[in-house]
Amino acid sequence: MIEKFNINIDDSEIDILHNKIRQTRWPDEVNDSKWSHGTSLVFMQKVANHWMNNFDWRHHEKLINDIGSFKFTTESGLKLHFLHKPSANPNAIPLILTHGWPGSIQEFLKIIPILHNNPDIDFHIICPSLVGFGFSDAAKEPGMSSDEIAKLQHELMLKLGYKKYVVQGGDWGSTVSKWMAELFPESCIGIHLNLVIAWPPADTDPMEGLTDNEIAGLKNHEKYQSIGSGYYAIQSTKPQTLGYGLNDSPIGLAAWIIEKFHAWTDDENDKLIIDLDEVLAIVSLYWFTESITSSARIYKANGGTGFSFNSINTPFAGAIFNNEIMKPPRIWAEKIYNIVQWNEFDGGHFAAIENPDILAQDIINFVKKLKV
Repeated sequence: MIEKFNINIDDSEIDILHNKIRQTRWPDEVNDSKWSHGTSLVFMQKVANHWMNNFDWRHHEKLINDIGSFKFTTESGLKLHFLHKPSANPNAIPLILTHGWPGSIQEFLKIIPILHNNPDIDFHIICPSLVGFGFSDAAKEPGMSSDEIAKLQHELMLKLGYKKYVVQGGDWGSTVSKWMAELFPESCIGIHLNLVIAWPPADTDPMEGLTDNEIAGLKNHEKYQSIGSGYYAIQSTKPQTLGYGLNDSPIGLAAWIIEKFHAWTDDENDKLIIDLDEVLAIVSLYWFTESITSSARIYKANGGTGFSFNSINTPFAGAIFNNEIMKPPRIWAEKIYNIVQWNEFDGGHFAAIENPDILAQDIINFVKKLKV
């Protein structure tokens, strides 16, 4: 069953948020301008003031509702929240955009109208909230991994009447998209990723054939592993313990999420590249839906990468942004994907919200190459 779902957070919940922010017990700090110890105290105090006094949740709530907000009851009984922006052209290409953590469907609010109004390709656009994220139900049992989510999203696409579709994703959305292409090759006609996961081949010298630029790009993941993966270790082992603090403290929640929007875009500056209101809208969605704990469980459910390294024949496009946390060389990716497009751009991890025009055009150019 699919039903319209209008988001309307009660005023009392907004009041509770503001009161919780006012009651924050601030920590001390030993930090620097590059947030080497974590999210800056001065920055977070400014965030708190802005969140209470200037941020307008109703505006961001309306942005979601205006796209088209729905819920789908799967055969398992789980309800998936999703955005749906169909084309007036019944023969348009169904395109499913899948987010990751700590993102949400709000990452796509700027790219949806660009894709929907472009003059070259007509799209039916679908953006599901991952299981346990936002207004989607949380799983009642362990094991809701990327491949299980892929099955539910495929079920949604068929229910909408889309027997053939293109998948696009970043972060965990990359793994879900890869699983959709692998599990349902008769339906998935194209896969476009802005986080490309590929490991060095075990049977050959992994550095053979790499360009100087690709070798330099490997340092991104080395840096992530050495100073930026602590959250991953916690969320993939003890997400419940973390949840008690983040579900109770809005500032704790915001600091946990904002640090990623800083580190995965441009961690050389004491600021956010992405507009603070857009980030706070995502943080607020986690807060109002109390989904930070259930969203973190995807790390444990995936037991590592949540990824299948099996090769697929589905036409593939990679959009490689230079500040991405993982930048595998093309020659590694060719072991897994049927690459028909591979482009590099300036930008970071949250491409749909940071560089929507660039990402949208790359998707459009890719779909043009598909024989549909």
